Amino acid sequence: MRSCPPLCLLSLVLFFLPLGTPCPEGCVCKDTHTIDCRDLGLSDLSAFAFSLVVRKVLMSDNQIQEIPADFFMYYGDLVYLDLSNNSLSSISKGTFSTTKLIFLDLSYNNFSQLSSGAFSSAHRLIMLRLGNNPNLERVDKEAFQSLSSLQVLELNDNALEALSVAALSSLPSLRTVRLEGNPWLCNCTFANLFFWLRDNAEVLPTGLDAIQCSLPMDMRKITLNELSDNSFIECEFSLTLTDYLIIIFSGVCVSLTAITTSFFLANIVQCFQRLGLFKEDDDDDDDEDN
Repeated sequence: MRSCPPLCLLSLVLFFLPLGTPCPEGCVCKDTHTIDCRDLGLSDLSAFAFSLVVRKVLMSDNQIQEIPADFFMYYGDLVYLDLSNNSLSSISKGTFSTTKLIFLDLSYNNFSQLSSGAFSSAHRLIMLRLGNNPNLERVDKEAFQSLSSLQVLELNDNALEALSVAALSSLPSLRTVRLEGNPWLCNCTFANLFFWLRDNAEVLPTGLDAIQCSLPMDMRKITLNELSDNSFIECEFSLTLTDYLIIIFSGVCVSLTAITTSFFLANIVQCFQRLGLFKEDDDDDDDEDN
C-alpha cells in the first residue's frame, strides 16, 4: 500500500480541522454556518467566539447592550444577523463594514438616534429592520449612506416626528419602506417627506392611509391621504432659522454701511464748510485792505 507523503497528511489534517471555536455554550448549532443563541439572557456579545465560517447568527431576545466596533472583522462570511429584542442603544461607525451582511434585524431595541454613516460600507445589505425602537427620535440624513443595495427598510413604530427626504432618496434600490406608527407632525418640516411619499406611494406596503400625522394647531391626527398641496401652502412663505440669520446679517451690514456712509459724507460736508469759511474770511481781509 502506497504511503501518504507529509504534504498529503497535512492537507488531511487541515481538512478535518474545524474552523473557529465549537458551538458556544447554551447555543444550538445545526451546522457550521448557523448559530442560534436566542433567549439565553446574554448581555456581553464580546464574550462569544463563533466559527469563522458562520453565515447566520440568531441572538434575539437577549440583553445585549453593545456591539463591539471590531467584533465582526473575523466573520467575513456573515450574511444574516438577528439582534432584535435586545438593549442596544448605539452603533459605532464602521461596525458592519467587514461583513457581507444581507439581512440585519435591530428591531425592538433602545436606539434614540441613528448617526451619519451608522451602516457605512454595508454595501450588500438588502433588508434592514429598525422598527419598534420606542426611543428612536432622530435619523441623520446620511445614516443610510452607501446602502446602494438596500431594498427593504423598516422604521415603523418608533418616536419619529420628522425624517429628512435625503435619508430615503439616497437608497436607489429601495422597494419597501415602513413608516407607520410614528408620531409624525404635519408641519412645514414634514412637507418634503409628505410630497416624497405621495410621489413614491408604491414603496409603502400599507399605503398612505396607514401613516398618520398630528396637526400643529390642535394635535388632531389625520392620515396622509387627507393631506394635499394646500395643506402646506403657508410653508411657501415661512422662514427657516437660516433665513432669519441671513436677514439679521443683511440688516447689520446695511446698518453699518449706512453709518459709515453718513460719517463719510458728514466729514466731506464739514471739510467743504471749512474751505468755504476760509474763503469768506479771505474775501473780508481783501475788502479791508482796499
